[in-house]
Amino acid sequence: MLAIVGCLIGLSYAVPYKRTFKRYRQIKEILADLESLRSHPDYKEGVEINIEFFRMLRFPLGYLWWLLFRAPRLRRERARIVELADLPFPRWQNVLLETLSWFEIWMGRILRPIRHEIIRELERLKKIKTEPIVVASFGCGGMELERQILYQLLRSRFDFPLLIIGVDYSPAILDVITRKFANLVSRGMLEIETISRLGTEELNELKVRAAARRFSIVLFNTDALELQDLPEDSFDLVYHTRLRHHLTVEERDRLDKLAIHLAPKFMELDDVFSITGIILESIFIWRFPVVLNGGILSYLRDFSKKELKAQKEKGWQVDIYSKPLLCYLRVHDKAPPAPTGNAGNQ
Repeated sequence: MLAIVGCLIGLSYAVPYKRTFKRYRQIKEILADLESLRSHPDYKEGVEINIEFFRMLRFPLGYLWWLLFRAPRLRRERARIVELADLPFPRWQNVLLETLSWFEIWMGRILRPIRHEIIRELERLKKIKTEPIVVASFGCGGMELERQILYQLLRSRFDFPLLIIGVDYSPAILDVITRKFANLVSRGMLEIETISRLGTEELNELKVRAAARRFSIVLFNTDALELQDLPEDSFDLVYHTRLRHHLTVEERDRLDKLAIHLAPKFMELDDVFSITGIILESIFIWRFPVVLNGGILSYLRDFSKKELKAQKEKGWQVDIYSKPLLCYLRVHDKAPPAPTGNAGNQ
């Protein structure tokens, strides 16, 4: 832990003064917003956790104290944890999505396991489908994963209609996604639209429109659990990344059942709780308070290796990856698994 505070103090002096001042001012603005929500009965506990976190985040020694004495307790009581992005602050949700786009190389590495599996599944579906391939991304956020997938499909000359339905309740995602995919849209390679309802009839209409396009993205601004009335296997594939820790235990179970109901195949990528992960994020994302809040509080809510082993015993396919931060890919496939040459940890 002393290594952490040493690195953070070093960063405090190494980073130009204007950036340090900008960071401190941002924390001050976040604390003011949190104080405005402090008396709200629905958010009170989550607000208190975040107020303490951001107060300690102002100075390296205060943050070290929080890591040593508060973080372990929150890990034991992780059901109580609420991140800043879980609270009704569209401004900070937007900052989070925008800042994450700066880490494209880093995001490329941490998303690699699920990106490879999704592309492999799309190539398989292309050979057996006559209608457009339809995939659903729950908690799609800024759609960095989808951006990487589409560019890789373009490079490989993927020539089959693909419809991606992004489901997320954050009001900030539309602006972020519109800017992120502006290049593909302007070149006529992608169509983006939003919908306010998704039933069987609407889904069929989307498929008809997607058949005449190369790639389509449809944004549905809602909670993924609102899709429970759709028929079984409405999608070809359902996946989500770093969504599980935002949910209660009951919501996690419901989301698993819903994903398995809605598609023959379901994939989930998330981080594995580790002290190494907390140390690395604390050092390298110190400059970005909103991202650090999401990263550290997420780690405290993530599966441990022991808990992932229990998931394997329940019949899930689980692979753990380490480059260098631990993450896992959890898969459920209704079809009998095909023999593979090599699977397992990387």
